[in-house]
Amino acid sequence: MYRLLLFFILILSISCGDKNTLIYEKIDILSLNKILNDKDIIVLDVRTSEEINAGYIPNSTFIDYYDNNFENKINLIDRSKKIYILCKSGGRSVKAVEILSKKGFRNVYNLEGGFMRWKANKMPYDINLVNNDSSNSVLISEISLDSLIKNNSNTLIYISTKWCFPCKKMEPTIDKLIADNSSLKVIKIDLDANIYAQERFDIKSLPALVLYENNSVVWRKNGIIAYDDLINFF
Repeated sequence: MYRLLLFFILILSISCGDKNTLIYEKIDILSLNKILNDKDIIVLDVRTSEEINAGYIPNSTFIDYYDNNFENKINLIDRSKKIYILCKSGGRSVKAVEILSKKGFRNVYNLEGGFMRWKANKMPYDINLVNNDSSNSVLISEISLDSLIKNNSNTLIYISTKWCFPCKKMEPTIDKLIADNSSLKVIKIDLDANIYAQERFDIKSLPALVLYENNSVVWRKNGIIAYDDLINFF
């Protein structure tokens, strides 16, 4: 009887201890390297700009864990994608996994060993300088935006940020659209510099596109769209 009582006490203590333990999915560097070019994933690097500029995994999205707007920015990540999070060695990325999980993200994975292990095992990485600073971005007031929309019969609003990799991937498509459609007014908005746009256009993820015809919204899209599909709307 005494042994049985001790057994139940042990089970109860383990159960209580697990309540504050974060259980999360992990991925190793070899597995991540195999899927880097998969269009249905997002590699989220939560290191600082200084760390990133010393090397980063190709095709990454960058949101500094210490950024005061960290939680607001992660809300703009496409929830339909699988998200693989990394930092230098694993500490911040585990905390980031917890934050995303609490916000309802379901497919979140922590990269074991972080960028240190990635680099040590000679996985591919880039060292080009990354500029995520929005201080030099164009500021567009809502009044100016309303005027541009009103004065053009066809206006496409393209909303992005500098830290978002899907936005960078979409940029050449937008530039080609501008070059091929002289009658279309395209307005590029950096969301970090023009915060009001998130609520105004009800942005759920980035990049985001909103098409106006004669001052009325006729189409909107969150996420990447191929050029051949995009031109069907013009």
